[in-house]
Amino acid sequence: MKKSVVASLLVFGMATAAFAATEDKWFVTVDTVGNCSVGQGKPSAGQKALGETGGYASKADAKKYLESIRNDEAQCKGVVE
Repeated sequence: MKKSVVASLLVFGMATAAFAATEDKWFVTVDTVGNCSVGQGKPSAGQKALGETGGYASKADAKKYLESIRNDEAQCKGVVE
């Protein structure tokens, strides 16, 4: 019984750490309509990460990438600030 409790806590701890690691990242995302934006945390349902799909360490880095693709309509039809 103790082993299953310890194993459950270990799995929960690893999942929590993985979630926290992505919440500290900044993502450039494109939504289902084609609009791009920068946001903190993993993209939600219906969004796709662009550039560094694992996230950027800073908002400035994510915005820099967004600026580089702002006028590329194949990736972004518009930008949501």
